[in-house]
Amino acid sequence: MSYQVFYWIHIISYISWLLAFALSIALAAKVRGSRMFAEQKRYMHLERLTTNVGAHLGALGILISGSAMASISSGPQWGWLPFQLYPWLALKQIIFAAILVLVFFSIRRSRIVKRLLKQEEVEKESTMNQWSAAYRISLLVYLFVLINTFLGLVKPYLLG
Repeated sequence: MSYQVFYWIHIISYISWLLAFALSIALAAKVRGSRMFAEQKRYMHLERLTTNVGAHLGALGILISGSAMASISSGPQWGWLPFQLYPWLALKQIIFAAILVLVFFSIRRSRIVKRLLKQEEVEKESTMNQWSAAYRISLLVYLFVLINTFLGLVKPYLLG
């Protein structure tokens, strides 16, 4: 495949992640704004689903396309982690590694929330606490994704 194909997979992966972020914020506002626990549970489920799909597709797409772009001989030759040549790329790679670790923890938290939401009789307080913990991790992931997107847009102009 050509460099351009992987480049666009990379861009689409970032866009899907950013769209998931926007939808996640909207759904979290609905969770917090609703007074009925049944509605809150539905919005929590949708928020977790949106975050999981966005994170999985985004991370997988970026991991695969970024690896492919670094390996293909056509296109810009960024190489594999040339820290001394491209400090902006090194910073992006470090942040992406942190994102992958946080996505793992987010998935684990989401599983706990999913189990709680499936139960008929569940305590509102513990469900809200578990969902809030999972949501905070997701927000951190999204913040890092925003930083990585910014670095990708301003790359050589910012850090060398």
